[in-house]
Amino acid sequence: MKERFKYGIGFWLGASVYSLINMILNLKHITQNDVLTYNYLITGVAVFGLILNILLLKKSNRK
Repeated sequence: MKERFKYGIGFWLGASVYSLINMILNLKHITQNDVLTYNYLITGVAVFGLILNILLLKKSNRK
């Protein structure tokens, strides 16, 4: 049971929001360039969040 939820609620909420927005953009027939811009923006935010989580994890392990 523990393995099932090892990513946490933040991961699943983020994946859900990302998928939902991509689905809406596709249903509205937004141009591919706009979808790619959105994907680059989301990827940048995700990388920033990952770096922040790693820094906070290292900080909490030092205590």
